Amino acid sequence: MPQSLMLTPKEMNNSLVDIGKKKAAMTVYELFMYAILAGLYIALGATGASYMFAYNSDPGIGKLVGGLVFSTGLILVLLAGAELFTGNMLMTAGFIEKKFFLAHIMKNWLVVWIGNFFGALLLVFLLYGSGYFTADGEISKLGETLAKISTAKLSLLFWPAFLRGIICNILVCLAVIISLSSITTEGKILAVIFPITTFIIGGSEHCVANMFFIPAGLLAKGDLFSMASMIAMISNLVPVTLGNIVGGVILVLLHPKSFKKLKNILVR
Repeated sequence: MPQSLMLTPKEMNNSLVDIGKKKAAMTVYELFMYAILAGLYIALGATGASYMFAYNSDPGIGKLVGGLVFSTGLILVLLAGAELFTGNMLMTAGFIEKKFFLAHIMKNWLVVWIGNFFGALLLVFLLYGSGYFTADGEISKLGETLAKISTAKLSLLFWPAFLRGIICNILVCLAVIISLSSITTEGKILAVIFPITTFIIGGSEHCVANMFFIPAGLLAKGDLFSMASMIAMISNLVPVTLGNIVGGVILVLLHPKSFKKLKNILVR
């Protein structure tokens, strides 16, 4: 029996660096397949959360329960093993330690972003084909909820979407970091639940979740494949993705030791 069920901050940093090294060494094929799984997992959590939003008359309770259910997505990513774009911002720790190059990070982020989108879209079309968006020939309660969520997200201007993306990924990456601090399964699960529930309650923006919410809502309304919808979707995903990058990287760079090491790298 270990003396402690938690890692020290130094051990957590070492763990982050080791994980980053493994991610940097993965092939494009491996990254893409694991990324599809992560997109699917996040979409499954988002589907469950959408049901909570749809069938709860109290918006506050709906957000609370929806946040708890949405946490399932990141729990699956961390425990079952998958590549999630937002969490992979923490690869910056390994770069600062000079364990791999910036090109490795860029490859990972690009391939994983695309794979996450594929995984999220996979569930969108599975739900659509299974009839979840309709009821008696009309749009279902779930479909209505997804359509409302999609409309709200598409109405965001660039800067609000960007800033909400920063807030979101600070919480998501904190969930990942805190989960690494525990060496027990139940500890990892509890570490994820509270930051993720907070981001759902606060209404911040997660690019991979939006890869599900926006297409699902548009498809429920029968408006996914128009050029205007495609442009609107990209107009949301671009600022949210950039915000998620900044939010995740901030957590690494604001650490005093990381900041000094990065400064030395840039100076040289």
